[in-house]
Amino acid sequence: MQPEAADVEWLLGPGASLRRLAGLWRQQQDHSGRLRAALTLAAVSLLPVSVALKISMDPPQELDEITLCGFVAFISSGNFVKVLLFICGGSALHQLVELLSTTMGRYGSGESSGAIRSQYRKLSDRVYMYLQAAMVPGFVGWVCSPLLSRSALASAQGPGDTPRQLPLPAWLPLDIHASPTYELLYATQSFSLLVACETSVSIDSFFIHLMLMVSAEIEVLSDNVPAMKRRRMKSPQYQTEKWSSRAEINNETSKFPDSHNSLSTKLVTKVGSHGHMYFLLLKNIQHHQMILRLGSLLQSSMTVSIFVMLFINMANLCSSIFISAVLLQRDKNVAKALRSLLAIPPVLYQTGLYCIFGNIITDQSEKLAMSTFNCGWTDCDIRFKRNLLIFMMRAMQPIEITVGKTCKLSKEMLLQVLNGTYALLNMLYNFHGTD
Repeated sequence: MQPEAADVEWLLGPGASLRRLAGLWRQQQDHSGRLRAALTLAAVSLLPVSVALKISMDPPQELDEITLCGFVAFISSGNFVKVLLFICGGSALHQLVELLSTTMGRYGSGESSGAIRSQYRKLSDRVYMYLQAAMVPGFVGWVCSPLLSRSALASAQGPGDTPRQLPLPAWLPLDIHASPTYELLYATQSFSLLVACETSVSIDSFFIHLMLMVSAEIEVLSDNVPAMKRRRMKSPQYQTEKWSSRAEINNETSKFPDSHNSLSTKLVTKVGSHGHMYFLLLKNIQHHQMILRLGSLLQSSMTVSIFVMLFINMANLCSSIFISAVLLQRDKNVAKALRSLLAIPPVLYQTGLYCIFGNIITDQSEKLAMSTFNCGWTDCDIRFKRNLLIFMMRAMQPIEITVGKTCKLSKEMLLQVLNGTYALLNMLYNFHGTD
């Protein structure tokens, strides 16, 4: 059964129009989408290329500038890898969305199931809004900080020729501070930074949306399994009664023969068949198998890009905190430290969202075994109990999203990222103190 277009559109989640505009989500024969995807990749790749040219051709001398270049190079390279893998894995993502749409149409079509899915969809919409809100201050800070820094230097040093700065480190074989090269380069970097931020937000929101939809399916299944109970229904039954009548005619008693006709109709309780219970169990097992397939496809789509993102975010958190501390303590330069400070919330928020919502899938799947035990299995036959036991044993193995074959998206993983950030920060501070 092919899913309807409206169902697939609903499953694309918030930011679907932005992904189509950037060429991240397109059909196989969409040639204009391929062109848009190429332009998006070119805009995103401009940032790491610009920093690489700066480091190789005009390497900075100060430690904070070196760390700033490393921060931009790491985060822009990681974003480029994530966008590239998302575009290359488009077929698997299309298969995942179509399978999810088929699962929603085939299993759990009641009002309670629809309410559960709508609740998770509303949560996905809020997460998208929060991601956009976290991205805007960082983008505005990186774009406007060179102008604020120049105005602060002009007011401190008096009217003179203050050096021009760019949002990101760059190098060209000409004077980048002269007009109109400076203005063109400033606009190009701002546009590339905007494209990189929006594509990162759209990809993150899409993966988080899919994790929430898989969690919704697990909760729907956990709600349907305890509802397997033998139904009781009332039906009319004609009860056979033996009776006879006597009559006296001419002082003689005559008897009429017994009759098998019913004199009354009674409503008796009739228990539903075992076959109906077995059919419900089979349907729930098939639903669980579809959910396992969804989790496997989602994990394969996220394993490389999200693992790279988590590793880079750990290094970026460390470098951002280090740069901000050095600039505030040594130079008292708030304008320069503003860019590093504003980069911390989006990176930390992005890492936390993946770990928390990946943990939701595990939590929901852990509840499935208990829900299975709470169904009405006590009055069923041995065939139902054996299959229910197999289902329960499989449900006791929770669904986990593992990226990079080693990192499970969970709250523990978030703590490991923060601990790794703290360890790297201590190493940088010790190196800076001995310098």
